[in-house]
Formats: sequence, C-alpha cells, structure tokens
Amino acid sequence: MEMKLVNNEPVAVIAIDKGTGYIETVTSCDREDAWKYAKHYRSIGYKARIVEYDTLEQLLENERIERSAQRRYEQSMMQ
Repeated sequence: MEMKLVNNEPVAVIAIDKGTGYIETVTSCDREDAWKYAKHYRSIGYKARIVEYDTLEQLLENERIERSAQRRYEQSMMQ
C-alpha cells in the first residue's frame, strides 16, 4: 500500500551538530514549510534533516543510548 504525502502533514526538522552528530534542536512544522527551516539550520552551520515523528523518536532513542554509553566509558576512564 502506497502512502500519500499531504503537504500540511506535521513533520520535524532537526538541526544536527556537525562535530558531535547529536541533535541540537527540533522544529515542528507542516511538510510544505519544512525546507525553509532546514535551509535556515544549514545556513547557521548545522546539518539538517526533515523527518516524520516516528523516525524522530527512533533517532532520539539511539542518541540517548549512545550518550549513556559515552558517559559510562568516561566514568570508567576516570577511576
């Protein structure tokens, strides 16, 4: 079954830090306006992606897991 995209469907535009790869901020908007926000984020030095909310949830969960692992590693190195 093919999903029909609607221009007023809400999406998330994420700004990703180029150095860390972590999500810095998220903007919710209609799909038809998303390119404007992505263009703005890119103009101020971020990578930008337009994603649906289910994808955003997965990206945030993956980032949470990665940050937790990084913190555990840093704590083990300090002991």
